[in-house]
Amino acid sequence: MFFFKLSKRVGMFMGAAMFIPLLLGEGKILDKIVARVGNEIITQQDLENQIYQLSYQSQDKEKIRNFCLNHLIEQALLLQDFNDRKGNVILSQLDNQMNAVVQDNFQGDYRAFMSYLRDKEQSFVGFRNDLKRSIIIHAMRQQTLKNSFNISPQAVIGYYRTHLSDFTQPASILLEQKCFKIDSLLSEGEMKKIDYYNKGLGEDKSVAALADELDELNLSRTWYTMSELAPCLAEKAFSLPVDGYSEIIEHNHLYFILHILDKRDAYVRPLVEVQSVIEECLLKEMNEQAFQQWIQVLKSKIHVEV
Repeated sequence: MFFFKLSKRVGMFMGAAMFIPLLLGEGKILDKIVARVGNEIITQQDLENQIYQLSYQSQDKEKIRNFCLNHLIEQALLLQDFNDRKGNVILSQLDNQMNAVVQDNFQGDYRAFMSYLRDKEQSFVGFRNDLKRSIIIHAMRQQTLKNSFNISPQAVIGYYRTHLSDFTQPASILLEQKCFKIDSLLSEGEMKKIDYYNKGLGEDKSVAALADELDELNLSRTWYTMSELAPCLAEKAFSLPVDGYSEIIEHNHLYFILHILDKRDAYVRPLVEVQSVIEECLLKEMNEQAFQQWIQVLKSKIHVEV
């Protein structure tokens, strides 16, 4: 028999996945068996719950179904392998995870937690068993992860060259925005701010001085790309020169005066700047390949029927 000792990383994982067991529930309806994995079964209800949990936006329902079913089969293979090897989870660690769930989600109030379970028509034992299954699945998957794959410089360079678009920074501007509400008055009973602004321009007052005087929101100076601004603001802002001011632009019940402080052309981030990101991506790919290879080994030993 072997035991899993839950690391801090596993604990963090379970905290994030706290509500997954609640969605599954121990009282699942054994309506239709969609797959058998050794002694484990996957029902239609399991599959529907998996699709619901992952909240896919794609309209390709068959693709979603196949992806989720494959995910459930992989989990069942891990559980079956764990059971075949007579594995066990240290009870004190499971208790710690239970306490963490209640602390993180119910401020340590077990009465509130039990009330939540009753609303979900799930027992404490059922929740604990589902939490235990989640711990096993996570811990079994962690066994395939490697932190010391040999990532060659050639692999990094190759990834960089084929993913240049991912490391391209779009053109951006350092923008100062002065704005005030459409119906704002200088003071109660006096003219509207927009009328004061137009009158000031006619008297040769500078746009900068008027913008500073009328500004209501005191927004910070920020770098923006084209996609980060409303279209009506972006079109004008990116056409202005450095230190240029726009005319009044109306948007979302506000008047905007844009001031361009600086500009940056689009550029590709140098390899030395993104090397660690690339190595992380390659490591993730290698870990996934190692996991899938292990899954294939399990499939060769454990009967899977769909």
